[in-house]
Amino acid sequence: MAKLAILYPAVNLTRVDEPGLSLARNRGVHLAAGDWVVFLDDDVVPFPDWLRKFSAVVAAAAPTQAVIGGGIYPRWPDGMSGEHLGKRWKMFLSLAEADRPGSVTDGYPVNGANYAIRRRVLLDIGGFSEGLGRVGGSLISGDDSLVTSRVLDAGLGASFDPAFKVYHKIGRERLKISWILRRTFWEGVSEIRICRSRGLPLPRRLRPVKLIASLPILLLFSIVRFQNHDYKIRLAMCIGACMSLFMARNHYVSD
Repeated sequence: MAKLAILYPAVNLTRVDEPGLSLARNRGVHLAAGDWVVFLDDDVVPFPDWLRKFSAVVAAAAPTQAVIGGGIYPRWPDGMSGEHLGKRWKMFLSLAEADRPGSVTDGYPVNGANYAIRRRVLLDIGGFSEGLGRVGGSLISGDDSLVTSRVLDAGLGASFDPAFKVYHKIGRERLKISWILRRTFWEGVSEIRICRSRGLPLPRRLRPVKLIASLPILLLFSIVRFQNHDYKIRLAMCIGACMSLFMARNHYVSD
């Protein structure tokens, strides 16, 4: 990055010493000057026509369109593929492979690995939550999901458009069961935090009674159907959500 900043005078490189993805994103938003800001993960490779296609998409966006997520396609490690992965596992590889545009409210995904938002809107809703997003070795996530939800809550649009695409380099470790269980544990933590941040009641699937009742069932199926990783993934998410609720309750009691 330092070399790019030297080669291209228009590129401004700012170092944020305090760790935290959301913290760094918020710093960048305050430093930016354009109408739109776009976020790319450090392990994505934009298609050669990414900038041209992205510029055309945002130029055509309606004034009420506030978030647009682009296409994200896997670049598997040499000699490996994701053919053996289930649908639930692939959900956590930050992919967006739909072949046509669509609204988030219709089920089309947007993902922070290739994510654009109107700068003014992002500032108005308070930026990215610094209680979410990766910090150091933690796999907590959901900062971009919470932003998208707040945009929709404000009556603005959020959509997917495959015109501007990136490849997402999938590391070998993400194809290991140890990684997906860590990732989905933190997804459970993230889901509770997102609900709390929005001030919404917990959906039925995240209520304490439902989560606690699900634990022994998911554990049993994880053992009986050991080759089916879907149950292990669901169990890890359930444990993460339970831990998040427990920690929040203890924090509340201690206060």
